[in-house]
Amino acid sequence: MYGAREMTAAEVWQREAGESRSPGIVHVVMLALFTGIGIVVGTFGSLAIPIGFVSAFWPGQAVQSIGSIWFGLWGGIASALFPLISNALSGSAPLPVSMAYIPGNFLQGMIAGWAFRRLLAHPALKTQRDWLIWIVFGALLPNAVGALWGSLVLRTFGLITAAAWPVTLAGWFVGNTIPTLILGSIILKYVSPLVIRSNAFVKAWWA
Repeated sequence: MYGAREMTAAEVWQREAGESRSPGIVHVVMLALFTGIGIVVGTFGSLAIPIGFVSAFWPGQAVQSIGSIWFGLWGGIASALFPLISNALSGSAPLPVSMAYIPGNFLQGMIAGWAFRRLLAHPALKTQRDWLIWIVFGALLPNAVGALWGSLVLRTFGLITAAAWPVTLAGWFVGNTIPTLILGSIILKYVSPLVIRSNAFVKAWWA
């Protein structure tokens, strides 16, 4: 319907007349692919600049937000799954701690996907409004949630002291937010136009 014409933000998320979408093997493949990408970048981030139980530069959260924007709940599942494996590979957290991270990782990943669908933001960040939604709901809010959840998990397991908690919280937030804003913005801006025209792109939550 749209041909070579650039889609508006509303058109990106709107089903065309007569369009039928359902989950398929392509979405399972994307789940596996994004999980694999998350494992690689998550492990690299955990090993590159570790500061105790957090990383000063963890690009895994960029993968989480982008995954839910492009692939809905498939991206959310990948967001919860790949940190388990990357934490095990990097040795950055014991398995029980990684398991306790799961709700925070899932929520951290899904906030951007929810906001882009609810507020009809363009994944390729075409306008200032798109950028604002991305910065707030793709980087700042999810990383605030993730940092709060993760640091509280560490405190609950007795891995950090009460005195160290504020520093851990701040380090977690900054270490996740900076790569999300840098890498995530570049990927969304230049790769989204290809993804949204593919069969893998999820307009609702599963298809």
